[in-house]
Amino acid sequence: MRPDLFRHIITFDDALRQVIAGATPVTGVETVQIADACGRVAAADVLASMDVPPFDRAAMDGYAVRVADLRGASTETPVSLTCVDRIFTGDVSTRVIGVGECAEIGTGAPLPAGADAVVMVERTSSSGTCVLVREAPRPGQNIGRRGGDIAAGQTAVRTGDFIGPARAGALAAVGATSVAVYRQPRVAILSTGHEVVQPGQPLPPGRIYDVNATTLAAIVQQHGGRPVPLAAVDDSIDALAASLAHAATCDVVVTSGGSSVGGRDLLLDALQCCGTIVFHGIAVKPGKPTLFGHVGDTPIFGMPGNPTSCLSNAYILLIPFLRTMARLPEWQPVRHTLPLGRAVAALADRHQFYTVRIVDGVAEPAFKSSGDITSMAAADGYIEVPAGGVGYAEGDLVTVVRI
Repeated sequence: MRPDLFRHIITFDDALRQVIAGATPVTGVETVQIADACGRVAAADVLASMDVPPFDRAAMDGYAVRVADLRGASTETPVSLTCVDRIFTGDVSTRVIGVGECAEIGTGAPLPAGADAVVMVERTSSSGTCVLVREAPRPGQNIGRRGGDIAAGQTAVRTGDFIGPARAGALAAVGATSVAVYRQPRVAILSTGHEVVQPGQPLPPGRIYDVNATTLAAIVQQHGGRPVPLAAVDDSIDALAASLAHAATCDVVVTSGGSSVGGRDLLLDALQCCGTIVFHGIAVKPGKPTLFGHVGDTPIFGMPGNPTSCLSNAYILLIPFLRTMARLPEWQPVRHTLPLGRAVAALADRHQFYTVRIVDGVAEPAFKSSGDITSMAAADGYIEVPAGGVGYAEGDLVTVVRI
């Protein structure tokens, strides 16, 4: 054991500040099909080459009419018009609506020449070609004007815009088939330790399946990165240093295990051989033995090997780092204010991220131990318990951050 390694533990706020300071937004650009654009960030303005819609269109099912024919029309004094056409979406009428005439029209169908309003069908009644209109419309009523959504030359999507379903729809509306986006950071995921085995392989005595590679890859995929899984590496300084140098060809390296004070926790030693260390040790629970540094210009996270510690710090440190690097909007997790089901004590020297599950509107403690993945898997979120405080009593209102 080497307890002297944690001489310079920093606060969580300091750790987060230094991590974000080390996140350089990506500059590389690639082109993707709009079907694959959701979740990406636009790297160039997209200008509309056409008006959207490209014609005046009905905004309601009803009748295309001339306003001048319906002055004074009301429920008590309906006005009779002659229906001369039926216009469906995708059709273009060849008729010009004349005095005393109208055309049945569907929502989205092109407005016929001569008409300057649409009366919704609910304000009419019909028999054969005779239509009684019980409303005096105003000019332009229930009409979507050409270019009213997006005008030709207007910017449909701007550089730096996060492309969600609606912006992907705007791209489709202007006829785009592809879009330039910032590339996703490549994140090397490197598990350390003689004891970890890839799921699906035989499990020898004394070994465990590698949980962290899976949870870290999921975090990376959800928050703008592209995971690059690497083979697990044994606990030796030379092997670790070689693996770190190889992993550093990616944009970010995230390791798990080897960052604590055990005799085989050699990540710090390996990084001292091939890189630089920004900090080692954070005053949090779980996740105290966390390391951040660089191999060349490549940032490296040394996450604890315990699954809950690893995943917890991925939520609070890796996510904001990745989203900054990938140019994504700041993460805004859902928060609930709920009563606590059981008292949770504060620690004198560490800020706690304490997992809870939500049961019948109550936040029930779910944390078991740092080594148990179900401390996270059985939880709906976490609460923060500041160091040095009094903690929370049963029934206290707490803020639950969903995970």
